[in-house]
Amino acid sequence: MIKNKASKTVRNFVALALAFGLLAGCGGSGDTEIKSEPSPEPAGEPTNEPVAENRPVIVVTYSVLGDIVSQLVGDNATVTVVIPDGQDPHDFQPSAKDVETMNNAALVVSNGLDFEEGLEEVIENIADSGGEVFMVGDHVTVRKTEEEDGHSHSHGDDDDEDADHAEGEDGHGHGAGDPHLWLSPATMLEMLPALSKALSAAAGTDLSEAEKVLTTELEELDKQITTIINGLDGCKLVSGHDEMGYFADRYGCEVIGAIIPSLTTTSEATAGELADLKKLAQKNKVKAIFTGLGTSPDIANQIASELGVKAVTLSTHYLDGATNYQEFILRMVQQIAEALG
Repeated sequence: MIKNKASKTVRNFVALALAFGLLAGCGGSGDTEIKSEPSPEPAGEPTNEPVAENRPVIVVTYSVLGDIVSQLVGDNATVTVVIPDGQDPHDFQPSAKDVETMNNAALVVSNGLDFEEGLEEVIENIADSGGEVFMVGDHVTVRKTEEEDGHSHSHGDDDDEDADHAEGEDGHGHGAGDPHLWLSPATMLEMLPALSKALSAAAGTDLSEAEKVLTTELEELDKQITTIINGLDGCKLVSGHDEMGYFADRYGCEVIGAIIPSLTTTSEATAGELADLKKLAQKNKVKAIFTGLGTSPDIANQIASELGVKAVTLSTHYLDGATNYQEFILRMVQQIAEALG
């Protein structure tokens, strides 16, 4: 009897609450607000929030790498990307929620090589506490640069202009090597077997078939890029920051210089370095200035205007609407070819 009486009391309370709620909703203009549910993420694309279901969660630091992971794991795991698409991975700082998500992941996949500068401590703590971390930079042939030895990264031969611009004083140094490895599909192919093995363990399933499919697609993409670049009458690049090294090494391009002469966008160029860059660009008769995330568009447009060439914005660090990694890379290559053609 007590249980039935309590249930009746609860039902009466709920009825009254609903009634008051409806009356409140009828105030003002008389319109009732209808809230729609968010659209589900397209199949195979990384999400920014873990899905509430019984699947392992794999956390990836940025979207380009996140898509590669998604293509491998498919529906066998939930892929969560920490750095929102469009934010600069070089200077992203995680929230407490981001840290919690990473700590609870079955596997954290990152670039490494000092790329995700604001996440380095978090990832290091996860690894030290026994968490599973996969760093792509540990499984590829890392491109070394002048910055490895702490040398000044000068555009030109006028050492006097940069004598007061020591590498170690302004953050230009990036001792781990060039982190922009994803801009060469051939480099991504190099790490694919190890990544597939780590993901298979985290997802609790064999991903070898997905690895074979992706390997074939990346090999085809590599050939396609080679054909496009070989069809150009020279490939000389001036980029936003020093990001095109793997791409240039693979496809026979020459990097003339960068607006920010560093592997990270958190650095800045001096007036002397910008002057040197313009001299080199003129000398090499560059046809375009390529810029992007983390680079001042005003500076890029000014240099391009003074040189009488185009300033072309490339999406090099995030998917920017591309449906997958393959489309992301091919779009970038086609922009380069169009500007240099």
